[in-house]
Amino acid sequence: MGKYITKNRKEDEKRVVSVRIRRPVFEAFKGASLAAQKYGYSMSLSGVFETALEDAITEFKEISGVDFHEIEKTNLHQEWEKQYEMALKAASVKSHKIDNTKKNKKGRGKGK
Repeated sequence: MGKYITKNRKEDEKRVVSVRIRRPVFEAFKGASLAAQKYGYSMSLSGVFETALEDAITEFKEISGVDFHEIEKTNLHQEWEKQYEMALKAASVKSHKIDNTKKNKKGRGKGK
């Protein structure tokens, strides 16, 4: 990829989630996060939460044999491909209309 252009990936979209966490656990995390910064590290609640969700999905995969993470990634990829194809078709139609408009304007000018 280029220096300024990155590939958008459907799997990078974020969702806002609201959870209730016991106060002592939250305060302990907040304190640890602040202390980590002093040592040159960082901790984010969203990072911890996402990792915990991935671990839970993996744990269930080991029990059931069903990989819900892979299923969802496949679904997102298919959705993304459909949107990409639709965008290409729309761009092609616009380009075709622009070309026809230019041809029509050139044709009118010759008659004068």
